[in-house]
Amino acid sequence: MKFLLLAILACTSLSAQTLSFAIQDPSGVNPPTALPAAYQFRDTPQSSASSIVINVTNSSASTVLLAQVYVGTAPGSAVLSHDFSVTGLNQNATLSPGKTTPFTLNFRPSSVGPVTAYLQAAYAVQQNGCVIGSSTPATQCAGTVSAVSTLQGNGTSPQLVLSYNPGSGSVVLQPSSSSPLSFGNVSVSAAAPIAFTLTNESAGTITPNISLQTQKFASSAFSLDTSAAPATLPAGASATFTVTFAPGQTGLTTATLVIGSNSYPLQGTGVVLSEIDALQISYVDKTGVRGLPQAASPIDFGQIIPGTAGSAILTFTVTNPATSFSAVTLPSVAVSGTGFTLSGAPSLPAAIQPGGSINFQVTFSAQSSGKYTGTLAIGSRSFSLAGLSVVSPLPSFSFQLSEQPLVSQRQVNLTIQFSSPSAVDAIGVLSMKFVPSVADVTDDPAVVFPVTNGRQLQVTVAGGSQNATYQGQSALTFQTGTTAGTITFTLTFPNTAPFSQSYTISPAAVQITSAKAVRQTPNLVVTVNGFDNTYSTGQMSFVFYDASGNLLTPNGITVDARSSFHQYFFTNNQAGGAFAMQASFPVSGDATKVGSVAVKMTNSAGDASTTQVFQ
Repeated sequence: MKFLLLAILACTSLSAQTLSFAIQDPSGVNPPTALPAAYQFRDTPQSSASSIVINVTNSSASTVLLAQVYVGTAPGSAVLSHDFSVTGLNQNATLSPGKTTPFTLNFRPSSVGPVTAYLQAAYAVQQNGCVIGSSTPATQCAGTVSAVSTLQGNGTSPQLVLSYNPGSGSVVLQPSSSSPLSFGNVSVSAAAPIAFTLTNESAGTITPNISLQTQKFASSAFSLDTSAAPATLPAGASATFTVTFAPGQTGLTTATLVIGSNSYPLQGTGVVLSEIDALQISYVDKTGVRGLPQAASPIDFGQIIPGTAGSAILTFTVTNPATSFSAVTLPSVAVSGTGFTLSGAPSLPAAIQPGGSINFQVTFSAQSSGKYTGTLAIGSRSFSLAGLSVVSPLPSFSFQLSEQPLVSQRQVNLTIQFSSPSAVDAIGVLSMKFVPSVADVTDDPAVVFPVTNGRQLQVTVAGGSQNATYQGQSALTFQTGTTAGTITFTLTFPNTAPFSQSYTISPAAVQITSAKAVRQTPNLVVTVNGFDNTYSTGQMSFVFYDASGNLLTPNGITVDARSSFHQYFFTNNQAGGAFAMQASFPVSGDATKVGSVAVKMTNSAGDASTTQVFQ
């Protein structure tokens, strides 16, 4: 649970006995050095960035809540600097004595010239009987805002200038702008390209390193063409490249154009401008994972093994939304390109009624190894296809789980077993993808491999072995999170067709993991921690008993908190289906006569109960 610490306005000196700040050596060779009272960043071109990594350590003998580290425009000011920023810090972190947590301090000058700002820390120390996180005013820890260091930097003229011509003259783009460059509203049957010009205004040759960052695990509506741009850019020279927005789905899509250390946000909206634009197109692979194709990105069939036994099949669905006013006629569906074939399509042209759909399959197979490309045309809408055929040096492999079926909030071991000993050493990547089955939920951040706190592991198999390992361990532990849905594991080795398998976490009754009942005169306070993988909790009842077990509330106290739980789960949720709930009941009489409380919580899949004795 987050703890809100209100920063006081006065700025005091930072005590060396409370928090200490040290700069990490980027090479890792030398130990960290103390952050001085005034730190000078190196000269940095306008809109470029210079960064240092800082360790903050609790140097006191008490627990410290580090509520926030930030850069203000003046000493003691809460107005944030536009030129300096703090990233990577675990805000509201509780530091035990001697514990260290890192963060990155960034200097990105917004203009040319010298800049000064002030690094400050807001924190609270658990001492003199106060309790961090307490909701009782008498035991809350006082907050302090302290000066850490005066930051100085000098913005120089930009080295790379990015511009484009919208038809009314050249426009220069500013990196990290809060207003993305908009490609506008574009039909899902069309494309909107923008040609950019990149100019080197420095005195030397620069390697621009142009790339496009898009959503993970999703097809992008943006594509980048740098075929006309040179690898290096001499002083004073310019280069051109193109970014194209070609949506295959309606709605807003974002991406980020990255050039060196500069980033430029992009956005565009796919819209319906013709009858066929209204059709919604999706596909599923053999594991049941759904994809939404975008015209700018190839539909990837992955890797297969050459021969008649090697193929990849995607099942496509074309739907006329139920909100449509009339039927939409689909004139044709066609597939072109060696290795790609169409099957299962109905007789066309076909009128798809509102709420109706048609299905068909596209198969990728190949007799020889190599890269294959093709095109899927659905009426006037076109999608590119891509596949890779490889010859594998490894035997076939499979996944084994230590627990099945999967349930929420567990740590489960996955092992990778080969059908026979491998003849070669190989390095592969095991990745997992989570698709929630709860409506309007896109992910659960707790579904990870704990060893990396991520969703990828680099695994190895040694010649003669039948198991792949990570750092010598064949049991690869993953967390199931607290959201109902499907986890799909994919293992990829070079020159080997990837292997995927999906596992379902079914909706389950709400689970209570811990609870406590305390008397805080004149209130009775009940705290319940648990998780609900359906995100539908809200109906609760509380029944109170005296110290002898006699019923005090014959009808119980029923609470409908569905709206509160809905807001908790669906507003800036970083904890999946996990929750911490606290209910307070005012008592007009003697609270010490209340002995215990029975709590019942209900979600769409069932209920859970617990009885707690008041302390």
